[in-house]
Amino acid sequence: MDSTHFVAEGEVTFKSILFIPKSAPNDLYQNYNKKQETVKMYVRRVFISDTYDDILPKFLNFIRGIVDSDDLPLNVSRETLQQNKLLKVIKKKLVRKVLDMIKKLDGEDGDAFWKEFGTNLKLGVIEDTTNRVRLAKLLRFSSSANNEKDKLTTLEKYVERMKESQDFIYYIAGTNRDELAKSPFVERLLKKGYEVLYLVDPIDEYCMQSLPEFEGKRFQNVAKDGLNIDKTKGAEERLKELQKTYEPLVNWMKDGPLKDRVESIKVSTRLVKTPMALVANQYGYSGNMERITRAQAYQKSGGDSAQNYYFGQKKIVEINPGHPLVKEMLRLVEADSNNKKAKDLVELMFEAATLRSGYELQNMAGFADRIETMMRSAMNISPDEKVDEEPDLDEPEEKASKASDDENDEVKAEEEPKHGKHDEGEL
Repeated sequence: MDSTHFVAEGEVTFKSILFIPKSAPNDLYQNYNKKQETVKMYVRRVFISDTYDDILPKFLNFIRGIVDSDDLPLNVSRETLQQNKLLKVIKKKLVRKVLDMIKKLDGEDGDAFWKEFGTNLKLGVIEDTTNRVRLAKLLRFSSSANNEKDKLTTLEKYVERMKESQDFIYYIAGTNRDELAKSPFVERLLKKGYEVLYLVDPIDEYCMQSLPEFEGKRFQNVAKDGLNIDKTKGAEERLKELQKTYEPLVNWMKDGPLKDRVESIKVSTRLVKTPMALVANQYGYSGNMERITRAQAYQKSGGDSAQNYYFGQKKIVEINPGHPLVKEMLRLVEADSNNKKAKDLVELMFEAATLRSGYELQNMAGFADRIETMMRSAMNISPDEKVDEEPDLDEPEEKASKASDDENDEVKAEEEPKHGKHDEGEL
């Protein structure tokens, strides 16, 4: 794909040729933590080592090449050579050269590289604190600013397009771009013209957690609490009015149907079309992170203490004050706090919000039962109407024959007494 040939001078002098292959090997990530023969190390043209972790960090395990130095000692063991500070200088310079080579890739070459080795750079952001800023500039993500699914954007271009009053780089993580574009968490942002990054790779959310900021702009996961879109005085006053209006409904939900199941209930400023959504707190798991963590093949069957802590955290419920269903719930609760319809409605809305927000339902059977009840009501079918039972047509012939003989015996037993009484009458 690309290569670089250079001579480095300074504290240590060495020659090197490095190149990026056109395609990644099939076992690139399966053997990620194993020693591999990638970059060969020579001292005065004498072969010393061929394992990449001596010369390059793990996330650059796809690089192939040769390094030759005259400044390193030749008459020492390989283990001693690893501790040599000159080797650390070589390693540092090689990483810079590789990142510069990747940065120069553009157009089709840049797209091809990202498709093959993009995950490696994200791993580098997580693992390499020294080069994190350089690696962050190479990252690419899908964005709401691009209608084409395959077109990606860099963080630098995102920052260039940011609004003047925008303080955060907004992102949301999930399984695919189309799903994220319809997420309730991005409704208000997209309506107001803010750009949102769509993170669709499993490693993306881990990568973002390792990036505290980029060019002075902090990152904001829009599926978590703390999203403050409109900071104008008028918007703050309107929010206070809505909070006061919906206070009876919020208190009823918190002390009633959703008691001990949620951390808090708020009037939302991020929802437009969706009646309700579940939001994680700043240090909790988003729905996407929970899904990824639960899918880990090597986790304990009962989970570890850290995972159980995050899974057990209660979510924040946000309600949309402009949605007709929420308005109707408020009316029902103000009229009668014991209204069964309101309780059933909030249960169904909470379960639908759980699924929309990317979390798993704890009571799938109860959710299915409530859906069936709603369907019966919509089709004017009584909730007490039973399902027709089908006869068992798979009975064995012997069992059926025995049942038939038993029926005949019963008929004979009933007929015999009748004949006896008839004979006595005739006599």
